[in-house]
Amino acid sequence: MDNSNDKSNNITAKYQLLLERLPQLAMALLIAALLFIFTQAELLASWRFDRFLFDQQPILALSHAFVHLNAQHLMLNISGLVFIYLIFPSAFKSLLWIIALAASAVASAYGIFYYSPETDWLVGLSGALHGLFVYAALRSRASIAWLVAIIIKLVIEQMPSLMPTNNLTQMTEQFISNPVIVDAHLWGAAGGLLFFFVARSIATLFLIVELNRDEK
Repeated sequence: MDNSNDKSNNITAKYQLLLERLPQLAMALLIAALLFIFTQAELLASWRFDRFLFDQQPILALSHAFVHLNAQHLMLNISGLVFIYLIFPSAFKSLLWIIALAASAVASAYGIFYYSPETDWLVGLSGALHGLFVYAALRSRASIAWLVAIIIKLVIEQMPSLMPTNNLTQMTEQFISNPVIVDAHLWGAAGGLLFFFVARSIATLFLIVELNRDEK
């Protein structure tokens, strides 16, 4: 009987350990997928956000985030993803961060489609990363300084005249040898913020339902 209980406990412990490591495994798989997709050069044209195809192919709202212009562009975004994971580790204890990233990518694409008519195409994870940053900062209850920092960055990108000596965007453009679509950052951040409040509202609703059930 004791041996049976021990085996059951071991299986439960291993299962619990797997669940705890699942978010980290998802991070590794995402990075591996980004690297693999980059090797498939033909996907750049078919997966990118294209204003003139978006109505017929709404999947481009998500797929555009997985393709990159060049190795520098890819490495910059992977570095950003790892950076967010390192500074907000508690936000990655569940798989919600993946949904937050996807929701931010979709918000970024739709924001570009409706409010940035001058942008015909878009690729890369940066818009989604800005949303993930906002979500992770709120989810982990990090210092308000992180949110202030991302807000200042977004404001400067939208109103460069506020800091004409700021060269961050120019440096990024030189590094990836392509223009930076700063509006994608804005709409991605908005998507991350919206997802956080939606997820929190749903969690609160479930908690209220569960408390009412216990009272009965």
